[in-house]
Amino acid sequence: MLKIIQDEAAIRKYQRQFIRSFKPFVDEKITVHLGHPGASTEAKVLWSSRLGIWLYPGKTEEGRYWNAFGIGKPKIRAHIPITCEINFPMSGIDRRIGGALAKDRKGRIFVVHRGRIGGGKKGIGKSLFADHYRGVWEIMEDGEEETTVALIGVLNSPRLVRQVAQYIYKIDRIKETASKRSSQMEMKFEAITFRETLVGERYCDLEKDKDSECDHGLVVKDLADCLRHRGMKVGNDGFHDLFLANTVGEMTTVFQIKTHCTPLSLHAGAAQLLLNSLRCTPPPRLMLVIPEKPDSALEGKLKNLNIDILPYTWDNDQAQFPGLQALLEGG
Repeated sequence: MLKIIQDEAAIRKYQRQFIRSFKPFVDEKITVHLGHPGASTEAKVLWSSRLGIWLYPGKTEEGRYWNAFGIGKPKIRAHIPITCEINFPMSGIDRRIGGALAKDRKGRIFVVHRGRIGGGKKGIGKSLFADHYRGVWEIMEDGEEETTVALIGVLNSPRLVRQVAQYIYKIDRIKETASKRSSQMEMKFEAITFRETLVGERYCDLEKDKDSECDHGLVVKDLADCLRHRGMKVGNDGFHDLFLANTVGEMTTVFQIKTHCTPLSLHAGAAQLLLNSLRCTPPPRLMLVIPEKPDSALEGKLKNLNIDILPYTWDNDQAQFPGLQALLEGG
């Protein structure tokens, strides 16, 4: 279980570290008006072309660190809406604020969110977040209460900024589906495509280890990009992390991504591949994507189940799949 951080000096330190993480990604500062005409604040936002998002860090008179985010490069002096805020109280506990900082038993600092997403529109709030957000969940000791929160990332991870950006994009799509009141609210998609809003676990899935689960969405996205760059048709749904489809929409290859190499994690990945492919006709090729190859005995068992192993590595904050081409050609 995580424990919320309440100390004023610690929160100030981690807020500074949070903002410093974005500096290598910032291309320019752009003067804008945050909000809408008549209720806006002039600010210089930090724009990142690589991430496709902007950030505005500041403080409010109510006593919180204000970290506002938006998507797309804004025009100078334009009035721009805020997609999401990851705010922290300056000290203590304030459950009206969505963001928080929390520590696990190993001393790692997590950026978390309670799911309070604003927007000024009917239907956008915590219940929408709980029903539709897919990501990493954990229980946090929140003073005298226990609160289920979404883990955005580990503060000192080299991949934190990408994890934050992925979170912002997910919130944007959740808000968009709410405002459109479309069938996407039920996550029913007819077209085969890759959707980041389907990457991660539902609110009720709390049983997994969280050591590297925050990297899961990045690995899935990087693999999807890698496959798309090869001209392949990539999709995902509520059952499969990723799959390849042929011209008639049949699944030809199914990928299951695990960020741990423990026997329990590998067994779970194999079971997911086998069970979720039962409804596929003809049977697809099965690939288990993991950080490193398992021991030879377990690898042999997986091969007997016709499951291929695809290890991944990290190049800074980008997942790489050095054996992907050979596996695809071997199939």
